Amino acid sequence: MTGREPQDPYFVLGVARQASGEEIARAYRRAARASHPDGGGAGSAERFQTVSDAYQVLRDPRRRAVYDRSHPPARPRTAGTPGGSVRYAAPGSQHLVLGRRAESEPAHARSPVGDVEEMFRLALSMLRANR
Repeated sequence: MTGREPQDPYFVLGVARQASGEEIARAYRRAARASHPDGGGAGSAERFQTVSDAYQVLRDPRRRAVYDRSHPPARPRTAGTPGGSVRYAAPGSQHLVLGRRAESEPAHARSPVGDVEEMFRLALSMLRANR
């Protein structure tokens, strides 16, 4: 693709990596109409060239395969990686907590329920209160 900084053609056209050829062609036509230089607007010639370059890569199955091999999709960060944003509330828990973990805070202090027996007692008291 031409341009100062190469951009992900899937992002430029607004399609998923699994998009079919028809979906890519539809997205290209929509983006080309919106960014065509005859339509006016500032920077539309550069945007139109970017859209055209993205379509050139994705419309040819060989070029698309080469691009996909050389640019694998970014893997999402998991809770085990530094700076991960999702973690389990407690060991063995099925509840997820969003946000960063304070490094100074010990693992057992982060759990809202200290142990399993306490959790069951709390659940039983709630069930009895609903009778």
